[in-house]
Amino acid sequence: MNLSQKAALALGLVAVLALAASCAPGSLAYTGPTDECGPIEPSQQDVRFALEFGAAPFNQPDWVKNYTVDPYRITLTRTNDRENAVAYLEYLMYNCGYGQDELDEYFSDEGFGVVFANYESYNLYNFCEAGNLALYEYALENADESYAARYWVQQSTDTRLLIFMLVFPVDRMFVMNGYASQLFPDLVACETQ
Repeated sequence: MNLSQKAALALGLVAVLALAASCAPGSLAYTGPTDECGPIEPSQQDVRFALEFGAAPFNQPDWVKNYTVDPYRITLTRTNDRENAVAYLEYLMYNCGYGQDELDEYFSDEGFGVVFANYESYNLYNFCEAGNLALYEYALENADESYAARYWVQQSTDTRLLIFMLVFPVDRMFVMNGYASQLFPDLVACETQ
């Protein structure tokens, strides 16, 4: 092969590599549904964040994980039949940002009515905040069983909200405290603030 053939081959390889790079995942422009502020589908980074947030305490066989990715939200539920417990994560996208009106609407009495629809009763008994983190504490009743719920809301960014809820039987609060201290050490419970 002479010098000009080698140069042509090298240029051809560069062109092929450039074409391959332009077709690589993540390099193409987003073509999915959008709203006036951007894509409505969570990004791979959003999904990864939601799946990895607080995962370590739940890496035990007793915890069964299910998740869904929908426009504007990712939900992740972990259930533990042995403890009769639930851990629930919701990662919400507000592409255009959110303000107090959006927060008040989402975290209203009607909103919590939806969250606790499967319980016979629910009563807010405490609320506290620390920095960009808020905690709602609820007493729940279902089938003659008493439960406690801790519902954290973290303002992750100007366009993302992280919600994390733990529900445990009241007689297993010490177990819930262990999980809460690993997840939110600065706001385990309102009385420990």
